[in-house]
Amino acid sequence: MLSNFTEIRNAAKALSGSLVAVPLGHDVSSLEALLEASDSGLAGSIIVGSAAEVEKSLAVLGRKLAADMSVIDCTDPVEAALKAVSLVSSGKAGMLMKGLIKTSIFQKAILDKEVGLRTGRVLSHVAVVHAPKQDRLVAITDGGMNIRPNAEQVKQIAVNAAEIMLKLGADRGRVALLAAVEVVSEKMPETILWEQIAKEGIEGMDVEGPVAVDGAMDPEAASIKKMTGPVAGRANILITPDIACGNIFAKGFMYMTNTDVGGLIAGASAPIVMLSRSDTATTKLNSLALGALVAGSR
Repeated sequence: MLSNFTEIRNAAKALSGSLVAVPLGHDVSSLEALLEASDSGLAGSIIVGSAAEVEKSLAVLGRKLAADMSVIDCTDPVEAALKAVSLVSSGKAGMLMKGLIKTSIFQKAILDKEVGLRTGRVLSHVAVVHAPKQDRLVAITDGGMNIRPNAEQVKQIAVNAAEIMLKLGADRGRVALLAAVEVVSEKMPETILWEQIAKEGIEGMDVEGPVAVDGAMDPEAASIKKMTGPVAGRANILITPDIACGNIFAKGFMYMTNTDVGGLIAGASAPIVMLSRSDTATTKLNSLALGALVAGSR
């Protein structure tokens, strides 16, 4: 099992020919991330966007396109999104990254019936976080796509996260369904849902819920609470009850600690990177490395 993002980056660098397709990736922020990915040996890119705007952004950065970067001149957002997605679905690129394009256009292209990346599963955001105290990687989901998932959606979200963790070398998905307490309470609806899912189980995974974060992550805390089983203190997938909890939890790591974070949209037929302009350079590279590794080992 890889234990940190240095190891993820090294594993991604060992893959040859990783390519990311980027609709409207002509802006300074996107180009800077793609140039860094090329410089670091993580991935090359195919930018589907305005060639003139690419040149303007390169001038701002004082750079030229790297040898493993190319541009398909396209200024129409819908056309650019469909073209970028088709590059991935046809196997010409291994992953997709959102450029300076509306999320609604980007997602519509991903779900296009002809060239899209549909699998029939729920799409969910997976934030992979290095937990310094335990010195290991853990997935937090879903803080970016599903507002308040039902039981079936939660199971699919768990499958999405487990696929990523398995690609990182985990032997098995160990899922903690997070709540404030480990007991079921009618005043906390998520605990009722978590108990139901834990009883039903998720094929191929160990599942425990409701579980508080300390019992899920820390073996000593789990022991004090008299928690037993494979998830207690050893969870590698943390599922939150709604998008607010997931978003706050993941961004708390990102902006209140010095730990490393990377994220992907999972559940499609290829990894999808959705970067924010506020993401640090490290987070951008971590996300691209994570995508390259998952795409390269599909």
